[in-house]
Amino acid sequence: MGGRSNNRGVHYRFDVEIDLHGLTVDEAIYKLEEDIFVNANSAILVIHGNGNGILRRTVRSFAASNKYVKSFSGGEELNLIGGFGVTVLYTV
Repeated sequence: MGGRSNNRGVHYRFDVEIDLHGLTVDEAIYKLEEDIFVNANSAILVIHGNGNGILRRTVRSFAASNKYVKSFSGGEELNLIGGFGVTVLYTV
């Protein structure tokens, strides 16, 4: 179980961390599908990086339409260190 602090010193705990750095969009979707399926009822920190935003948009679009994801938040919404470069998924 990993954790991250936000810019205000609040510590968040995550059941799983998934690092998508260096993956293509197709590889990232495959990794998300695989890891979400085996990690039910979890808070998953997805590290996609900032870059040009392609993986961020892919992750958030995937989360919005996936039946195993009950909700998600961008790192910037939670003031997490990593901001726009991370997304938190909450699975069913």
